[in-house]
Amino acid sequence: MQVNHKILRLVFALGTGLLVSYWSYQWITNPQRAAERAVEEAVVQESRLVLLSYVSDNETVELSDPLERVRAAGKVYIYPIEDGWEISGQYKRHNDSGWHAFLMRLDKDSRLLSLSVEDNDPDLAIKAGADLKFSVSREK
Repeated sequence: MQVNHKILRLVFALGTGLLVSYWSYQWITNPQRAAERAVEEAVVQESRLVLLSYVSDNETVELSDPLERVRAAGKVYIYPIEDGWEISGQYKRHNDSGWHAFLMRLDKDSRLLSLSVEDNDPDLAIKAGADLKFSVSREK
């Protein structure tokens, strides 16, 4: 018995296309994804306020975080951890030439657990000495 490969290819392509379209529809219409995204956006908004309260000193600060990534700054992420969230990103003050990395841990209620930044600013080092949740490491 000889198999007609032209028909078999057509059936395979049609079946694969239908499966992919079904899975795509299920993924796009999943309401749980939208709810998770809303929670993540709220957490990142809170993390911005926390970060700015530590590093801005009433200056203009440019941020690269999971909501607004600046490719030139580097990678960013938000990651759920056992007791809350971990967020990384970068910031740049108006008088700085480079980006400064930060790593922040927030609890489930978006309260700061720890904030670590890489910055050479002496004022931030003084703030870090007075706050156990805040740490500053020298940039390389």
